[in-house]
Amino acid sequence: MNSEGWIAVSPRHHVRLAQEYQHLILKPPGRDFVVRTLALRKVGDMPLMSAELVIAGTETRREYPATEVYPLHFRKTYFPASLHGDPQVEFQRQMRASEWLTVPPPIGWSPLSFRSCFLPGKPFNRISPFGIEPEEQNIQVALEQPLAAAAGLWHLLDAAYGQITTLHNAGFSHGDMELHNLIVCPSPLEVQLIDFENAKERNELSDAQWTKACDADLRLILREAVYLKCALGEQSGAMSEAAEARMESLFQNPNRFRRAILRQGSL
Repeated sequence: MNSEGWIAVSPRHHVRLAQEYQHLILKPPGRDFVVRTLALRKVGDMPLMSAELVIAGTETRREYPATEVYPLHFRKTYFPASLHGDPQVEFQRQMRASEWLTVPPPIGWSPLSFRSCFLPGKPFNRISPFGIEPEEQNIQVALEQPLAAAAGLWHLLDAAYGQITTLHNAGFSHGDMELHNLIVCPSPLEVQLIDFENAKERNELSDAQWTKACDADLRLILREAVYLKCALGEQSGAMSEAAEARMESLFQNPNRFRRAILRQGSL
């Protein structure tokens, strides 16, 4: 942490830590200090999982050496009564993904917890104007988008498409490709994939299962691509071509979207 409170949270990202927390970096408490609860999953009053931004305590820094570099990090904790995936598997999957993408390697795991670098940004679903029902209403939403906004979303989405296809080419599927698992980081401006808990390797699946997994990884991204083409008109590139090729499976009435895209290219 420098004198102005900037602290590394991943190999590529820094955040400015509020002054009231800065002393916990230099003189950590015995146990982790929770800065912010990002998610809490419960059944009734029984907690199942919590996702938190924490400052590593002395116990954590001894157990996970990477927290000396990234004391402010993401911690996911499962409670004993919950049914959950294996944190060790999630750790291994993200470690593999970090070999192919710019996603940072994970920090550590225990039987009931998973730790990783914190990625400062917003989930793609929170910056996208689309996703309303019925789906045809997204055509009007697209027409109302300023050119700069639609163009920016297209380039971010295209980058995400490239990352997912890179994973597929490496024999790896994400397994939970919801738009909230795409984090748009503003500095540097980029998209990062998160949450590899349900990722699968090619050799774990049959041919049919692998095809289904890859299709599922791309479905929501290709739907967004179609919405954006309704704002921008037809585009070149692999994502645009894939969106057109899968139009029949993406929408109940694909020709309405084709007509909207065609109109954007008319004088």
